[in-house]
Amino acid sequence: GDGESPPSALLWAWYLRSILHEQVAEYAQGITLINKCIEHTPTAVDFYELKARLLEAGGDIQQAADVIDAGRDLDHQDRYINNQTTKTFLRAGREEDAKKRIALFTREQGSPEQYLYDMQCAWYELELADLLRRKGEFGKSLRKYMAVVKHYEDYHEDQFDFHSYCIRKVTMRAYCDLLRFEDDLWGLPHYGRAAEEIAKIHLHIHDNPSALESDAEPDYSKMTPAERKKTKNMARKKKNAAAKGGSKSDTKSNNTNGGSGNVKKSKPHAIDEDPSGKELLALNHLDEAKKYAAILARHAPKSISSWALQYDVSVRRGKMLMGLQALFKMKSIDSNSPQLFSRVVDFSQRLGSRSSKCHDTSEEIISAEFPKLMGGKTLSEFVKSAKERVKSDAASDLPMRTAVAKAIVSSGVGSAPDSLSLILDSKLNCRSANVESCREALKFIESVGGQSGKGQFQALVVTKFPFLKDFK
Repeated sequence: GDGESPPSALLWAWYLRSILHEQVAEYAQGITLINKCIEHTPTAVDFYELKARLLEAGGDIQQAADVIDAGRDLDHQDRYINNQTTKTFLRAGREEDAKKRIALFTREQGSPEQYLYDMQCAWYELELADLLRRKGEFGKSLRKYMAVVKHYEDYHEDQFDFHSYCIRKVTMRAYCDLLRFEDDLWGLPHYGRAAEEIAKIHLHIHDNPSALESDAEPDYSKMTPAERKKTKNMARKKKNAAAKGGSKSDTKSNNTNGGSGNVKKSKPHAIDEDPSGKELLALNHLDEAKKYAAILARHAPKSISSWALQYDVSVRRGKMLMGLQALFKMKSIDSNSPQLFSRVVDFSQRLGSRSSKCHDTSEEIISAEFPKLMGGKTLSEFVKSAKERVKSDAASDLPMRTAVAKAIVSSGVGSAPDSLSLILDSKLNCRSANVESCREALKFIESVGGQSGKGQFQALVVTKFPFLKDFK
């Protein structure tokens, strides 16, 4: 009769319920339902995308990439699912697979990456830059982040051409839209993400100069003859492969541009003289971090990460007053942020260990204003108060628990077992307990030497994320 539901109603009910399981982090239940959907209709691309999201959130990014690629294989004309597949491959660390997928929707002539740069495809460059950063290839990563920054600089420059066009054509409504867009240009998410990561890389290298030693010539004097021979052979092969790859791309480009009269000639591109980003790594790291932190503080003032970055740069430059200002800005955005808590503790410790003080006026302001951030408490009282607050709230988020645990150890308020109990007692039934925050917590547990605590925590993580493999 009229009250009967179509045959697909149950199918989409399973699908929607699987999304609900995703929202509440019940990944195993979600996978069970979405598998039923795939068994019912194995040709629906949406089901593969959702299953990949569940697997990624559940910790198995490699299987997630394979699943979404299987969904992509069902429809080779779908640009969206191809892009999602590329993104997942990059997050899984499978750079070559990602390049093959994204090349399916680029021009056949020339390099796919050059085409994506010309098309200002910022999301791809950001994901690739993240991958290179995770691999420790900071120079190449900076180049990709800087490519995104260059896109936004081009947007800024292009408004002058649009200005003359709009005045000539009297398209004032579009012109007003452009002006509003340009007002917020440097605070847009993609630019903010690129600028923040550029500053963080420079700060990381400033704090850890040895991070660049991997690119230096290895010390052959400490190797056995066999190891020396093997290392030199590997270096030679890598060098030859890079040279061969460059010559191939040049040959292909030349054949494309001049080989056939029927093929449209592509615009010649300048030769990349710094593919490894060594020139970017040679810059003054604090100056570069300062530049991008200032841009974000000015154009993205409602983002707490902008002020966290401003604080990190300021204290390294010895600008304590600017660091204090950043802390108050963070407090106005989110007074319960773990980023704020850890930096307030850091600021207090820096004040106590300084070798030289600021100008008298700056010292007066710091002495009068900083206690307000700590509620008039000493550092020990402030950390103890945070510890009790976290213990009393079973749902307090994992990053906050980790930040307080670190403060307990660094300030000497409690012992290592006290700090570990803050993390382990939660049983991971707390907010923001994702794979990334669990890895941060594990780093802290390893730093305090709690082997038994490490085993307990790994067991909790495997229980919460059943698809996570090799958590360490």
